Amino acid sequence: MADKQTARVPLSEQAYRQIKERIVSVVLRPGAMIDEAALAEELSLGRTPVHEAVLRLFAEELLEAVPGRGYFVRSVGIDDIKMLFEAMIISERAAAVLAARRITPLQIERLQQINLKLKKAMQKKDSLAVTYLNSNFHRTIYEATQNTFLYSSLDHLQTQAQRLAYLCFSDQGDTQDLEEHYRKVDRDHDDLIGFLKDGKETELVQVITRHVQLFHHRISSYTSPAVSALNLILSTAC
Repeated sequence: MADKQTARVPLSEQAYRQIKERIVSVVLRPGAMIDEAALAEELSLGRTPVHEAVLRLFAEELLEAVPGRGYFVRSVGIDDIKMLFEAMIISERAAAVLAARRITPLQIERLQQINLKLKKAMQKKDSLAVTYLNSNFHRTIYEATQNTFLYSSLDHLQTQAQRLAYLCFSDQGDTQDLEEHYRKVDRDHDDLIGFLKDGKETELVQVITRHVQLFHHRISSYTSPAVSALNLILSTAC
């Protein structure tokens, strides 16, 4: 059954998903050159679908082009992280308010289903599944805004944040610390669903701010110097 389902997916989409997974999970590290011929052989796909996938990843700014040399995995610097969180805290808060006013029962149900799968993935410590399910959870909230411009902006931010999220969810050096992080993510998602269902805008803004701040503090441990200057933005965002 799985093979039949895969066969229905266009080759370029298969290539895109597999190459993106390598970027998100940092198998293809920041700064790594994209060898399209080697990837086509590794993935058992032709050069054309791999090239189409590379162009798509370039459009999403996960890759960058160097004239005369080819495509490379885009690096994420301190300034990028700072700008990402600045944009995220503003946009996520706006999305939460609009979603509270426009979300449908079907979207609430979808959030609950995704969250249930996410809880199971966190229990298994499946870092990649947690990363993708977490993105799907937030993208469902973006869809609920019924605002295509805001969705497009947040969808782009979510794509850029996935590698950082993977770091959040994959560092198992301190198991107790990771489990505490998972517990807080679980708490926030439960609260978001409940407040969206009840249309409680003020509470939603508080929770989404807390949630972005949780992400920010987790990422700070991977950056040197730490992005602590963002605390001013995040702490006053309520």
